[in-house]
Order: sequence, then structure tokens, then C-alpha cells
Amino acid sequence: MHKKWFHRLLLSYLPIIFVVSLSLLLMTYLTLSEMSKKSALRANEMLSRDIMQSVEVSLRGIDSMLSKAITDNGPIMRLFEPLPAGQRQYADYQAAVALSDLAAGNPMIHSLYVYRMEDNTIITPSTSVGLADFGDREFIGQQVTNFAPFKWTGRREYRKETGDRPADVVTLVKFAKLSNKSLIVVNVDTASLNKHMRIMSSLSLNFLDLVDQEENLIASRDLENGTNAGTPHPSGKQWSSVRSDYTDWSLRSGVYQASITEWVSSLFYLWIAIGCLVVTLCIVWLVYATRRNYKPIRNFADKVAEYSVQQGDQVTHTDKLDEFQYIETVFEQMLDRSSLLQEQNKENLDYRKLHVFLNMIEGAASSRRDGWESELRQLGFHGTYPGFLAVVVEIDRYADFVARYNSRDQYLLKQALRTVVMEISESSPFLVWPEWVSRHQLAALYFYQDAGGSEQDENVIQLCELLRTWVEQNLSFTVTVGIGNRITHIEDTSETYKNALQALHYKSSLGMNRLIMPSDLTLKPQGEIFMQLHIIRAICQSFRAGDSDWEGRFHELCDTLDSCMFAHEDLLSLLNYLLYHMHKEMLELPEEQHGIWESDTYPKLQLILEQEETAAEIYAGIFRVMLEASAQIRGIRESKNSYQLIRNAKQYIEEHFVNPDLSLSHLSDEFGLNASYLSRLFKEAFGVNFVDYLTRIRIDKAEELLQNTVTAVQDVAVAVGYTNARTFIRVFKKLKGSTPGNFRNEEM
Repeated sequence: MHKKWFHRLLLSYLPIIFVVSLSLLLMTYLTLSEMSKKSALRANEMLSRDIMQSVEVSLRGIDSMLSKAITDNGPIMRLFEPLPAGQRQYADYQAAVALSDLAAGNPMIHSLYVYRMEDNTIITPSTSVGLADFGDREFIGQQVTNFAPFKWTGRREYRKETGDRPADVVTLVKFAKLSNKSLIVVNVDTASLNKHMRIMSSLSLNFLDLVDQEENLIASRDLENGTNAGTPHPSGKQWSSVRSDYTDWSLRSGVYQASITEWVSSLFYLWIAIGCLVVTLCIVWLVYATRRNYKPIRNFADKVAEYSVQQGDQVTHTDKLDEFQYIETVFEQMLDRSSLLQEQNKENLDYRKLHVFLNMIEGAASSRRDGWESELRQLGFHGTYPGFLAVVVEIDRYADFVARYNSRDQYLLKQALRTVVMEISESSPFLVWPEWVSRHQLAALYFYQDAGGSEQDENVIQLCELLRTWVEQNLSFTVTVGIGNRITHIEDTSETYKNALQALHYKSSLGMNRLIMPSDLTLKPQGEIFMQLHIIRAICQSFRAGDSDWEGRFHELCDTLDSCMFAHEDLLSLLNYLLYHMHKEMLELPEEQHGIWESDTYPKLQLILEQEETAAEIYAGIFRVMLEASAQIRGIRESKNSYQLIRNAKQYIEEHFVNPDLSLSHLSDEFGLNASYLSRLFKEAFGVNFVDYLTRIRIDKAEELLQNTVTAVQDVAVAVGYTNARTFIRVFKKLKGSTPGNFRNEEM
């Protein structure tokens, strides 16, 4: 097939794209260049302000130094005091030393001297000379007769002696003594200003000139010293000028000579106009080429519309559909019509299969006994089946499964598991029908094709074991399979499904990643929840009191539960009762100890019950968390100063509880403490008052005697510290829920 239409479109639009792209690139370059120029102007102005400010700060510092020297410097101030001739020379020497120190303190100072009007004497850091012999006498004469405020001068020549080589400086003059117009003069070398400007801006593309009010050049970054100065930079384009209010000087900056880029940038708006004109011409060209190339498409769309009308496909050509969309819509309708029924049947079949499956396992099939065979045939199950068996495959640790995989991965893994169930059974004498009945459970119904009874049941068990092994070896999770009893009538499907589901209810006791059959439920006796309540209360009371025997009692509870068979719901109910009773006991503790339980221990225990699936994992998790909490509470108790005393009192109670005279008063006398104070300490330490603790010790011992001996109830009462048997019976019934005699009979 020759691509004539392709080449035609390519030759029509490629030149337009090229010209427009080139024009846009040029306009973009010019725009960026203009923006860059404006940014450079702003940056140059900011740099000029910074340099001007830096120069001004340096000169202000020198100004302040002179003012301070005039008012605070003793040697300089004594220059103008009337002194004898012998002291005058020494005073002049001290002033010269002071001037030398001032000049040494600022590297920008070129020279510094004082003019004393009284005797026309010049004092410099190195000597003292008369005005007539001083090289800068003309400048002094001008300043003495000058009545204008003193400011920094422009560039001038300074000579220390008449024959010296002049130096370019700027000068600041101040009255050292206003009454006789004595002066102090400081000179700053323009070379130091040049150097200062070079330090702050080292670019060689632009110039920096410092000029005075009369446009005379003071300093320039491009000058190595103060020579050849006097006029501003002769060439280049000025970008900015910054004036100092302090010195009345101006700092001018700009570039040297304009380049070709500068010339192009100056015609910015002209180039933009030319670019816009070129783009407009390209748009006109594009419209013309599009109209010419559109005609064949329009003709083809009209022919498709005529065919659609002939076939009875009334496709409305609205403004929302362009020609290609219209053509595509017509062809899609033609293709959809041929496969619509097939897709609908396939989709409906999947939903029908799931709907029928759920009705069968929920028991609805028994009410439709006459029509189930024909319905199964429509779903692809043909023939007569002598038996049926349901299994339920449950994903272990489903909370971890959800946390590890996102929704898409979960769906893929579940579909993979369903596929494996079917593939494993392909070579077996069974038809298998698996469906997901909940988020974590896959139910599968096996159709027996051969009669065989228990032998066929074993084959199903082998297939389930093969499935469990494959999942364990190839996937990152495991499954537990509950197997129901075989049935012979399809209307009894709900019974075999309930058997499989009931088997999974005992996964907590039997373990996971295994097969659970109805026969496994008889391996252990069924556990009774209410038989464990008394040991749960004992665990909670011991834990609250800080007795270490709670650990042994907890292990005793776990061993008792392991010896029996508990459904998962029953086991959770029992352990929730443990948490409830423990929570109730912990409320009796002081706030500091109770806070550990409330904020840390209790939430962890609830999380264990929610996430763990086997009894062993639940027991281990609960014991670990309670052990941590016990250590924290014990640490708080042992940090109290009175803890050892209360512990001794507790030990005394445990050793002498058989004493009928044991009371709070007796205990206070024994330990030399006030009875109410001792009771309060006991309550704070163990969360229980003295009387309740003593009663619990006595009743626990009585319970042990009733279980292990045949001692009479009256003798048991005396053995645990009760002189009145009726009081003992009343207290025992209050705590244990039955009289001592009934309790013994129940235990026997």
C-alpha cells in the first residue's frame, strides 16, 4: 500500500511547522534576551548602591573617628592649650603619636595632620613644621577662609613638602578648635577607593566611575592608582548612576562598547512584530492546506453515512462528533452488533453461576429440588453425580495479606488461587466448582463422577493437601482448608458447606496451614467457657496486687484451654472477659500505674485479639504484653520510698493470715505506723485495701483446702483465720459465687 496521503499531509504541514517553530524560537530568544537585559540593569543598579553604600560607610567611619579625636583624644586636645615652651614640644610629640595611631587604625587614610592657628604650626604623625614650609599650605589657606560647612572634597593633589610628588586624595577638614579656626585634616588616597571598588566588583565587562558634583572623576575600578584621573570614563554606555547624600558624589556604572547583541536587542519590538507577521502568514497557509486536504475525508464520511442509513444504523452526526469519530462510531456499532450477544451471555453466565452457587450453599437449593439438574446443565455440569463434598479454603493472617498487597494484587492472587484449585483437579475423577464467598474464604464444591465412598473422600483430601502445599511453596501466604462431609443429594449442599465452615471455626485451637476435617473436632473435648472464670479472676487479682504467681496461673489457664477444643468465637469471648476483668481491676490502681494500662497495655492486647488467629499466638502475645506492663508497674512501685515497708507488710499478711486477730490495728502496731497511714500506703501500692487483700488470701487458701483435702468446712474456716464458720461461709459465697460445700461438690 503506497502512503500517498501520508506524504501529501507531510509535505503540506512540515514547512509550516518549521517556519512557525523557527519564528517562535527567535521571538522566545529575543524575549529572554530583553528580560536578561532588564535583570542585568537591576543587578547593576543594586551593585552600584552596595558599592556606594560601602564607600560611604568607610568615609563616615573616618568622619566619626575625627570627631571623636577632637572631643575625646587628650593629646590632640592639649595641642590647643596654652603651655610653656618646655611642655609644648612634648605635647606636640604626644599629639603626633596620637595622629599616627589614628592613621594606622584605618588603611584608607593616606595622611593626617593638625593645623594650629596660634603659631601657624602643622603637626603630622611624623613631624611638626611651620605652615610656610608645608606642601599643602594653599589648601589650608582656602579652608581657613571658607565659611561653608566642611564636607569631603573632590579629587585633589596633596604634597607633604613642596618638592614632593603629588598624590591624588580626597580630603575631609574639621575645626579642631573653633575659636581660633585650628583645623584637623584627613586625606584618603583615591587609589584605596579604586582598590575598594575592584574588590566589590571584579567584572571586566562593565565600568565603575566615582565622580564629584562637577562630574570630575574621583576614582575608578579600572585604575590601578590615582593617576590619569579627572574625567569620567570616555567610552561605553551608562546603565545607572547612584548619588550619595553624605558626600554629594555619584557612582556611575555601565558597559564599555555595545556589541551586535546590544544592537539586536535595541530593535526588540521590530523583531517581535516581524515574528508575529510570519506566524500570521503561516496560519493562513495552514488554513488553505487543511481545506484542500479535508475534501477527501468529507467525501468518505458522506459515503459511510449513506451506508449506515441503508443498514438501519441511525447514527446522529452531531457537532460533538468530528468526521473520524463519526466513522469510528459507525464501524464500532457494526462490530458490536456481531459480538454483543456473545459477551452478554458470557457475563451473565458468570453472575448466574455465582448466584446459583450461593443459593446452594445457603440452603436455597432445597426449595428448588425439581429444577436444579436442568439449571446445572445450563451452567455446564452434565451427567449424574453420586456424591458431593464442599471444602472452604481460608487465607491465613488475612490482616497481613491486606496490609501487604494493594487491591489489584489481592484480586490477582485470589484469582490465581481459584485457578490452582481447578487445575489441580483436572486429572482427577472430580468436577470442581470454586467461588469466592467472602473476602478471605474460597468455597469449592466437588462433584463425584465415580462411586467409591470413603476412597473418593481420600482423593479429595489428597487434592486439598496438594493445594495447601502448593500455596505454601509458591505464594507468600498460607491457607487452611476446612473439609465437610460427603453428601449424596445436591439439595443438601448447605450441610456439607456448614460442616467445612464449622471445621474452620476451630482453627484457633487446631492451628493454621493445615487441613481440618470433621473427625479432627473430636480429638479434644469441647471446652466450657464458664469453667475458667474463677482462674481468670485470680489472675487479674494477682496481677493488680503485683504478685508474681499471676504468671503461673496464666500458664495454667493456657494449658487448660489447650487441652480442650474451642471455636474461635468462644476463645475470643473468654479472652475478652479476661481483658474486661483485668481492666476493671486496673481501675483500682493509682493514676500513674493505671495510665500504663490505659494508654499502652490495653490497646496492645485488643490488637492481639483482632489480628492473631491461633491460640498459641494469642497466648504468647498476651503474656508478653502483660509481662512488660507488670515490669513497668513494679518499677513505679519500687521507686516509692515506702515500697519496701509495704512489701514487708504484705509478706507478713501472707505468713500470718491464719491469725484470727490479724487486723489493720495489729499490723500498724507490728510496723509502728498509724493505721490510716498504713492503709493508704497499702491501697496506693497494690490498688486494694488491707481488708480485701486479707480476705482474698484467706479465701484462696480455703479454696485450695476444699479442693485437695476432706477437712470439714468448720475446720477449714479455722485454718484460714475465721473463728466463726458462718462468717467464713458468707464471705466465701460472696467471692466465689457458691458456698464452700457446693464448691467442694462441684470440684469433686
